[in-house]
Amino acid sequence: MPDFVLRNLTARDDPSFLMMQIGAFNGLEYLPRIKVGLSALDREGSFIAERNGSMVGCIGLLKLDRSGWFEVRNLALRESSETDTAKKLIGRVAEFLKANHAEYVKAFTPAVQPYVDLYKEAGFEPVRRSLRICWNLATCQERENKIETSELSKEHADDAAQLWISGLRPYWDYWIDEQGGPESLASWVRESVAKRQGWIGAFIDKELVGLSILRCDSYGSGEARFNGAYATPEFRKRGVGSALMNATIREALKRNQNTMRVYTLAFLDHLAPGAVLYLKTGGRIEGEYLQLQMRR
Repeated sequence: MPDFVLRNLTARDDPSFLMMQIGAFNGLEYLPRIKVGLSALDREGSFIAERNGSMVGCIGLLKLDRSGWFEVRNLALRESSETDTAKKLIGRVAEFLKANHAEYVKAFTPAVQPYVDLYKEAGFEPVRRSLRICWNLATCQERENKIETSELSKEHADDAAQLWISGLRPYWDYWIDEQGGPESLASWVRESVAKRQGWIGAFIDKELVGLSILRCDSYGSGEARFNGAYATPEFRKRGVGSALMNATIREALKRNQNTMRVYTLAFLDHLAPGAVLYLKTGGRIEGEYLQLQMRR
């Protein structure tokens, strides 16, 4: 009989874990958690399945920034037919969550089979989608816009923190909760802006009314990570988003970036405003992901 082992993920497994994602999803793997965030996984709640010493499946777990809140992700199989292996991996994570008195559990997966159905069978239900949108920056054209934009400095840190939280609402309320609440996020924004980490602001009559976030070379040389464009509710539909997109694309080109990617919210049956803006400014959908929540 084949020697089947289910054990915790360790640091030495990381290269094989990454290759399992790439092999399973062939370009649809979720880049922020794969290329820049693997160390965030909870090793005690993440597992790999081996047969005869070779990895055949894996699953990851994140502790969110609220006590008792978790996210299951990175379920991947060497062969899509290994559904029994996937069920064992999900079952082992479920045991860990029960032992740790989980209060809230979500899952995240590329929207491909068999993974969607495996989560549904385990008691998760879809609540929203995420889209990966990519710009080929060499082909992007600016849209006419007269709103002032500039890089944010530490003097803008407090205003930027307040604006970002209001700019996320109401579409990203769930994410604010998962990250520990508005003050936790605001603290991160103030620190990041003070360090001048790629924040761009839009101004009307010298008032900061919108911002965007660009991280150059995040996914490789010339491959930028875009963390979105946001406007305060009272300044939406006034060209702020278009101004920020113009400025962000200009900055990316200035820094020799070839592509720019964002992961953005989409509802189950329609697009959120951010996704519409990104598509209008030259972005193209590369991948679709599903967020699911454990039924209580």
